[in-house]
Amino acid sequence: MKERILRGEPPMNPPGTAAFDNPAPVYNPESRGWAVLRHSLSIALTAAVIVLAFMAVTLPIAAVFFVDEGFIARDYVEAVLLAAGVGFVASLLVFPVAFGFERLVWRGGRVWKVLAVCAPAASLVAAALIFVLLFKLQPSAAVGDVLGVAILFFMSFSVYWLSLWSLSAVRYGAWRLTQRLSRCGRFG
Repeated sequence: MKERILRGEPPMNPPGTAAFDNPAPVYNPESRGWAVLRHSLSIALTAAVIVLAFMAVTLPIAAVFFVDEGFIARDYVEAVLLAAGVGFVASLLVFPVAFGFERLVWRGGRVWKVLAVCAPAASLVAAALIFVLLFKLQPSAAVGDVLGVAILFFMSFSVYWLSLWSLSAVRYGAWRLTQRLSRCGRFG
């Protein structure tokens, strides 16, 4: 049984065998396959949110130029693909931070769990403060670029973290539902 947990597969008992001497199967949120899937989906979702945000901001502006013959749709598609690349790179930069923070949350105590809940809101607040700081200080181009990357990082972390834990919550909810249904004998 220990070997199965180390490989990342939760131990399974036949349905209806859960009792005091034979416990029900455990939910193993740290399984390796599930971690790879969650982080892969979070990377893709973060990149998609960045592209959608870019399109939401620029599409109304581009729509004005659709009537103009000087507008080239290929240029807009290139800009969207560039935004997708930036979103993917931002997701890859967020990944190690989110992975390490997730490990601390799983192994940590109540304080780490509270920090995990507050992380998305705190990340958005940090991005907003940096954005305001950009206009207050009017820094040089190099400092402005660094602050712009910091804004992108904090906003990406917020989306990444929410998607990562949402996927865990959905999986845990589905696991709990199947456990309740199997105890009632309605689910085979």
